[in-house]
Amino acid sequence: MAERNREHKGLPQGWRYKHGAYSYRVPKGQEHHWDGKSEFKLGRTLSESYLTFGGRMASVNGAIRIFNQLIDRYQVQVTSAKAPATQKEEVRHLKKIREMIGDNEVELSEPYHAYQIRDLILSQTKRGSGENYANKIMGVVKHLCTKAIEWGVIKTHPMTEGKFRMLPKQKKRQIKMATSIQQVVDAMEFCPPWLQNYVRLKLATGLRQWDMLHLTRHCITEEGLLVTHSKTEESFGVTTLYEWTPELRTIINDICAITPTSVLLFKNQKGEPLIKNWQTNSAFASAWARWMKRLKDRDIKRFSERSLRNLVGSEDDLQTASARLGHSSTSTTQQYYRNKPTVVSPLSHSSQS
Repeated sequence: MAERNREHKGLPQGWRYKHGAYSYRVPKGQEHHWDGKSEFKLGRTLSESYLTFGGRMASVNGAIRIFNQLIDRYQVQVTSAKAPATQKEEVRHLKKIREMIGDNEVELSEPYHAYQIRDLILSQTKRGSGENYANKIMGVVKHLCTKAIEWGVIKTHPMTEGKFRMLPKQKKRQIKMATSIQQVVDAMEFCPPWLQNYVRLKLATGLRQWDMLHLTRHCITEEGLLVTHSKTEESFGVTTLYEWTPELRTIINDICAITPTSVLLFKNQKGEPLIKNWQTNSAFASAWARWMKRLKDRDIKRFSERSLRNLVGSEDDLQTASARLGHSSTSTTQQYYRNKPTVVSPLSHSSQS
């Protein structure tokens, strides 16, 4: 219950969560915009509620003056379009920003205010990397100001063109990377059959964990496995058809053969989703952790689930790898998913005499 309460603390002003749904307490005098109700039910999920709220507010939202008002619109139009895990993290950051500058006027923001916020966050951080945490929140503040310009709230950005600098990044804990496909295949001996099939499909497609755990039998078509990538669904809407190969057909058949029968390709022993409330992946994360512990007990090198996507992104030419990963641009693939060194031939001097 405490975890549920924490999850709903960063809601837009006037929102509350009760009886399994989100509702909005309508300001006095605006009931006619909300079907005459003083409290309007928005929906059972955050995404649904943001869409409902945004549609209604489009006709009643007044001029934005303070950061709380800017954050309200930002949550509705920007945060709601992001993946659930990203939404959850961003809501926490926006809650922190509300606490610090929610009542401040957006138009009066100066670069030195941003530095004051940054340094205060750093001084208050008691665990982990204060620098990285402060930079994450300031990144949200910066984007808030960018949207403020777009929405006509301010004319100049207080944090661009050298007016503000983030803190130097601290080195992150080294992520355990899979170094080769063979390494992963050898380690699969120590995980259950359903997780073996998950890894086999991951190595064939490079799909994100979120998309893998949302795969259903409806994705299986005559032409291949059809997947709309969740991260770009609201923006570019990238859809990928992984054409049938004998290997891919075998993988999908093996996945579908695992009981119990379910519309989901990956499910628990009751045929239910591995993602709780379609938002958190604790069941899958626990299964992965148990596998990694078995490897550790046998002194076998461990690796993260995410690194499998990087491994797939390092195969084939850049264009093919980018298409397989569902990227809208090869620059993302090149910057974050190419683990192998660039191979070039040395310059020959034999012809120069």
